[in-house]
Amino acid sequence: MSWWLLTSAAWAGPNTAMLGVESGISAQDFEGLGAQVDCLANVPVCMLEFQAPPNLDALSALPGVRYAEADALMQWVPPAELPAPPWDGSGTEDCPDLWELELLGAESLPFTGVNAPVVAIQDSGFLIGHEDLGSAKVSGKYDYGDGDTNPEVSWSSGVPGHGTFIAGIIAATDDNEVGRAGLAPKAKLNLQKIADSSGALYFSYAVNAMDDLADGDLGVRVLNYSIAGSSYSAAFQDAVATLGQADILLVAAAGNCGSADCWDANNDDYPLYPANFSGNHILSVSGSTQDDEHNSWSHYGANSVDLAAPGVSICSLGVNSTTEYYSAAGTSYAAPLVAASAALVLEAHPDLSAVDVARVLKASAQDVAALRDYTAHGRLSVENALNTAVPGLDGLSPGNFASSGSWSFNVENRGAEGEASILILHPDAVRLTPQNGWSLLPFSAGEAIELPDAGLWTATESGSLLTGTLPEHSQRTLSLDLRSSVAAEQPFSLRLALSSAGADYLNAPFGEGERDASGYLALESTWTFSEAYIGDTADSAVDTGTQDTGLPPEEGCGGCSGVAGGEQWLFSGLLTGLLLLRRRRGATALS
Repeated sequence: MSWWLLTSAAWAGPNTAMLGVESGISAQDFEGLGAQVDCLANVPVCMLEFQAPPNLDALSALPGVRYAEADALMQWVPPAELPAPPWDGSGTEDCPDLWELELLGAESLPFTGVNAPVVAIQDSGFLIGHEDLGSAKVSGKYDYGDGDTNPEVSWSSGVPGHGTFIAGIIAATDDNEVGRAGLAPKAKLNLQKIADSSGALYFSYAVNAMDDLADGDLGVRVLNYSIAGSSYSAAFQDAVATLGQADILLVAAAGNCGSADCWDANNDDYPLYPANFSGNHILSVSGSTQDDEHNSWSHYGANSVDLAAPGVSICSLGVNSTTEYYSAAGTSYAAPLVAASAALVLEAHPDLSAVDVARVLKASAQDVAALRDYTAHGRLSVENALNTAVPGLDGLSPGNFASSGSWSFNVENRGAEGEASILILHPDAVRLTPQNGWSLLPFSAGEAIELPDAGLWTATESGSLLTGTLPEHSQRTLSLDLRSSVAAEQPFSLRLALSSAGADYLNAPFGEGERDASGYLALESTWTFSEAYIGDTADSAVDTGTQDTGLPPEEGCGGCSGVAGGEQWLFSGLLTGLLLLRRRRGATALS
């Protein structure tokens, strides 16, 4: 944490310049400018506090400075308060209808957040003493606006209960028979107040708060950010990017309309931040209704908004007293359902990265017809997310052989159990036999095969499809026997897809490699054969499971001839061909 935050209220406002700096720039580089200077530890930004509005053009021209901008207020539309819904029996007298938990498949989950990483909330303030929250749930807290460790709500703020309401959605106590149960009721929270005592929300507060999260010593892996506005800050964008480098998932509200179906509600055309920043560690969340329809007061985006979550008639914690509850609507309250789900996924599968979790939540989202024009992936399902397999694929090493040999590669599953499909595209001259008991289907160009991530695919080149089961949290070394009828360098590509109960598939590699013939990313390497294999046919060994002697047919049967020798070999070859044809037809028919 920056030293000046420990001694006084944070700098903010038009006299504060935020400078994006190159690596190696420090506070000493800005001596003599008549400003107090603080360069952040993780975000590549230096804060300069002047006595008057600074000359930004002059600052941006300094060596090592990428940009200079004045601190500014974040602009956003708060959610709307609603009367409490009638009791349907799913909650308590305080929060009578917790319909969102039932819809998300969250009423009887095997995980509660007790072993989940810390969830941070950056917001306007928090009533830590609320009966359904309590200091026991708070692993860390700080007020970046007032420069102290008391992030309590301020009644001068326009939205004094906003952060408290969100904290309840994530982690309200589930066993006290009052209020509501949070989606991750045993989770720990880091509460970061990014408003000052007047309720002002400055970009500099958020940038400093994100810089502290990126240190890593707070244990935070998920950040809920239920503020969205059209105003842009380059320093804010740098801070969000730094979260990704620190392996922290950012869950951002897509934004609220001031009236139903507002003209600028489509974030594809009218971006809001941070939801519209690019990054695989960011999830943008819109609001949906009890009927799985789009909430007309919610922003949306078929491309820019990742998924929807319940965002109307949500009951949570108020701040008029330590025992108050009320209902409200807005994407502010859809986002914490996603953040809590992310924490549960990390509890179930702790080896996942922030990018992995984002992929899981998107891939496992419920496909809802009424939401297809509003989100890229559908509506959140925490039940599906917890049952999603997550593939991993190591870099491939080349192989050097005479005419045949054994070659191995490593695969892993960091999520729930999944059925693996490994597509290997390679020249027809190379034949493969798996050593691990997995099934293998060779194919040639022009054949139709079923791939979990590409559907019925007509192969544009030859290859093999390897299939088997990967248990949850497993690593496997898979070995193949190879042989080539041609002495040459043989290129190949390989990719892994996992299908599971939670999602149709996730594939690896992700974000690297080259696109294979089916259009998906794959890793590439080569096998080099110094000699041509001249033994029995490759198809015979692969599809019948016969022992490969490595000898010509005459020698393989002890020098026999006629029906007992050569004709027997011919019959065996024909039978193998029929078996292979039947197998390929069967695979095509299943498609």
